Amino acid sequence: MNENLIKLKLTEHRGQKVIMLQFKYDEEIKAIVKKIPDCLYSNTHKSFYIPYRVDYKQYLTQYVDEKYFKKSDKNTTPKPQTIPDVNKSEINTREIEVLLKQFRQYLENKRFSKSTIANYVLHVKHLLNYYKGVNPSDLTNDEINQYVNDYIIRGRRSSSFQSVSVSALKKFFNIVQNVYIEIDEFERPKEGRFLPRVLNKKEVRKLLDSVSNIKHKLILSVIYSAGLRVSEAANLKLSDIDSHRKLIFIRDAKGKKDRFSLLSDSILPLMKEYYKIYKPMVYLFENAPGVRYSRSSIQKIYVKAKENAGIKKSGGVHTLRHSFATHLLDAGTDLRYIQELLGHRSTKTTEIYTHVTSRDLGRIISPFDNLDLDN
Repeated sequence: MNENLIKLKLTEHRGQKVIMLQFKYDEEIKAIVKKIPDCLYSNTHKSFYIPYRVDYKQYLTQYVDEKYFKKSDKNTTPKPQTIPDVNKSEINTREIEVLLKQFRQYLENKRFSKSTIANYVLHVKHLLNYYKGVNPSDLTNDEINQYVNDYIIRGRRSSSFQSVSVSALKKFFNIVQNVYIEIDEFERPKEGRFLPRVLNKKEVRKLLDSVSNIKHKLILSVIYSAGLRVSEAANLKLSDIDSHRKLIFIRDAKGKKDRFSLLSDSILPLMKEYYKIYKPMVYLFENAPGVRYSRSSIQKIYVKAKENAGIKKSGGVHTLRHSFATHLLDAGTDLRYIQELLGHRSTKTTEIYTHVTSRDLGRIISPFDNLDLDN
């Protein structure tokens, strides 16, 4: 019987919200389900169902032992609604603002990054605008799937856009609204397998040689020599540079993780010259005293350098990070160390890391040291 447990699904039937009780054919379960008041059978869905009610889980467990239900991570005790139910099927602008504020506060309390919070809130707004005026608590899985199909699929938005949207909606419905909806059925798109664009070493040297501005040259050099994300380069502080240990400290990076990466020997002369000219105060790269460089400014620096160097390959400044990892791999660096240097949470991210060794990070030679640059 363990394999034939009842799965609850919120959907619509004959224009009404209903809870489907889905299970593989089992005489014992069937006999129990048929005794539930108001429980009917749908030939269309090939399933028993009851009319939707907010406390449907508590209602069902009055007649069916909990052992017959498929376990869910969701809390079966309904939380009190914090949004006044002025109209069951409609919601006004003020109530939407309250919902979004609660959602934002929840994400902040969970210490999500500012960019993730902004992204998640935006995705929820997309859904609320699609079903403008409809109370989110009245939406069904079928309607969510309709939104995904119309707005995301037909709108030709990327699979990554869809994946983030699914993550945002799961958080929104499961935490903020506490609606009884089969959130686990929200499907993520199958991830594509695209190889990153990479510059070879000659192209990297050509790119850096095309930059005459010392600050701009150092920015691109640091990103390549340490394999940094653009946000990590922008957030670097003077105190994060350890010239004695030849390491760069990357704090609070993606996934709320700190890590170390390489400080190339060959980059130190350029960095010293940069210090003398620009005299940064707080951040390594500053637009004004104490004000860090923006990510968009760094992207523009890379695009301009690529144009000057006559490099036609597509991709933004993140290409330098991909090139860093590829060049280390080509040089025979242990794959697990590349994972650590890049700050990847899982081996699946790179799909090439297999073994862990005890080699000291300080012994790894940055590919930047082999470029033989004229500073």
